[in-house]
Amino acid sequence: MTTPPNSSDLFTEEWYGNYVFKFEYLLSEVGNSGVLIRCDPENPWGTGVEVQLLAPWTPYRDDLHCTGSLYGYVPVHNRPDETTGIWHEMEIRCDRNVITISVDGEITTVANTDTVKGMEEKFLEGAIGFQSNHSNEGEYAKFRNVSIQNFDIDPEYVARGFYEKDVRLREQAYRSARSIGVPMIEHLAAMMSEEDIIAYAGAKKLLFDLSAEASSPDTPKHERNSVIKALKKSSRKSYSQEVSDYLDRLLAMLTSD
Repeated sequence: MTTPPNSSDLFTEEWYGNYVFKFEYLLSEVGNSGVLIRCDPENPWGTGVEVQLLAPWTPYRDDLHCTGSLYGYVPVHNRPDETTGIWHEMEIRCDRNVITISVDGEITTVANTDTVKGMEEKFLEGAIGFQSNHSNEGEYAKFRNVSIQNFDIDPEYVARGFYEKDVRLREQAYRSARSIGVPMIEHLAAMMSEEDIIAYAGAKKLLFDLSAEASSPDTPKHERNSVIKALKKSSRKSYSQEVSDYLDRLLAMLTSD
C-alpha cells in the first residue's frame, strides 16, 4: 500500500474490481475512519465509495453514516456491534454490481450499485484505501490481519462476466480476461459455441486480440507457443464447425511463418 503526497490515507498500488477484502479493526473511543473501495487515489470520494468505520461518539451517526454503511449512499440494515477498544472483523465483498458488508460475521449492508442514486457511474475497479483517523488528537484506528481474495484472477469467475447485460460489467470482465491471457482461451472457445450473442462477440474478439498479440515479432517465443498450445487444445474439442474453423484461422495466423 502507498500513501499519496500530502495525504495520510493509505492506498493499494494495485487496482481491484471484484474481491473479498478482510481485516480486523480497533477504534478508540472517538475513532473515525473508513475503507475506500474501487477508487482513484487522486479523487477517492468522487470515483469510489467509503465503507464507514465510526465509534459511537456522535449524535449524527445515523444508519447512513455508521460503521458498515456505504457512507452517504446506503444505510446499514443490521447495526453492527460498535464497542470501542476491542478488535472487530470486517469483510467487504465486491461482486460486480453487488457490494456486501459484514461485521463480525453478520451482514450489515447489501447494495446493488445499479439501483443506488449517485453510484451508477462509480468506478467498478480501483484502489483500496484505509482512511486516516480524523477525530481528536490522540484518538486512533488500528488495523491488522488484512487479506484480499481477488476474483478477477479466476478464469471461471471472469468468464461469467461476459454474459452480463450491463456493458460496463462486460468491459470490466474483458479487461480481466485479457490480463489473465492464455488460461482464458478454453473458456472463450466454449463461449463461442453457446447461443448467447453478447458472450459470443466478446469471446471472439478477445481470442483474436490474444492471438494477434502473440503473433507480434516482439512476443517471446514461449508466450506464442503457449497460445498455440491452448488454441490447439480447444480446437480438438467438440465445438461447432464455425468455432473450429475460427480457431484454425487463428492458429494459421500464429504458425504462418
